[in-house]
Amino acid sequence: MSKTWHLKDERELIDGCIKGNVKAQRELFDRFSGKMLGICFRYCTNLEDARDAMQMGFIKTFNLLEKFKGNSKLETWMTRIMINTAIDLFKKNNRFELYDDPQVVNQLGNNDEVQENLYLDTAESDELTEQDILELINELPDGYRIVFNLYAIDGLSHRDIAAQLGISEGTSKSQLARARKLLKHKILSREILE
Repeated sequence: MSKTWHLKDERELIDGCIKGNVKAQRELFDRFSGKMLGICFRYCTNLEDARDAMQMGFIKTFNLLEKFKGNSKLETWMTRIMINTAIDLFKKNNRFELYDDPQVVNQLGNNDEVQENLYLDTAESDELTEQDILELINELPDGYRIVFNLYAIDGLSHRDIAAQLGISEGTSKSQLARARKLLKHKILSREILE
């Protein structure tokens, strides 16, 4: 009868991984892989790339665990590694461009207009599930989607986003505003069709 490997706490799990304990490494992977794949998928264009990013992220995690100081939860620390890895893979595999399609920009209005009415009324989104919203976010053009995810979901500041993507803070703000406006448009259009 095989013994199931369950560790008592996070520190024990980390110590086991640092020592190269395969069962501890498997436990870490099993415990976090589902969530980390979801995080990587938000930044990748397809599931295959997301899986690659997650695998690379776990390799980095195992290699860097000795440097984890415990100032945050392990999951938070790993999330940052996964986001950085997924964005790096995206930039490597895709020509990263900020999205400024003139037709969409004209449809959304100029920046002054984009800044207004960015938030949905609760009545506009009551019928949508979390999965519906994530699907609509994934339909956004890459530049919009990546900035939106970094800001709205992962909580980075425009300064941090600018540094991460090599853009200006103003560009980050513009991409976010346009992403929100386009997302709102998609939600409203979807509700009209239903």
